[in-house]
Amino acid sequence: MITEQSSSSILTILLIQLIASCGMLGVIWLVQLITYPQFAEIGETDFVDYHQHYSNRVTWIVAPLMLIELGTAFLLIVHFWKSPLFVLALAGLLIVITLWGLTAFVQVPQHTRLSYGYSIETIRELVRGNWARTILWSLKVVLTGVLIHRFVFSELIPK
Repeated sequence: MITEQSSSSILTILLIQLIASCGMLGVIWLVQLITYPQFAEIGETDFVDYHQHYSNRVTWIVAPLMLIELGTAFLLIVHFWKSPLFVLALAGLLIVITLWGLTAFVQVPQHTRLSYGYSIETIRELVRGNWARTILWSLKVVLTGVLIHRFVFSELIPK
């Protein structure tokens, strides 16, 4: 049974997750449409320094948001374990895990290659491959919004 206090806690976790996901959504669309394509415009002589500066700075924004998403996704799995909303919470966790996997096993190796020098082929791979993360983060925000809506709506209906 969900008490008023636990209901408030769950809503807080959901809102924290939505804020983190929306933050990542803004970052990923900016990176996809502006930052990564702009890598191709940086001169070869300045590229390594530019890329290193970008990578160092963006990590300070992305890492906390991704950690918050992961932590809140696990908390929601626990809270919704025996709830009809479990499937939505599980879908959210699976999206987050997929995003972490894509980041670790696709984007990070591409950035590592770029840290050694300019490569138009790697930049093109980075832009193409990043569409998967862009779409997944877009879906993640929608899914979290649906989860919040269904949770709040289910709490308003008398039992």
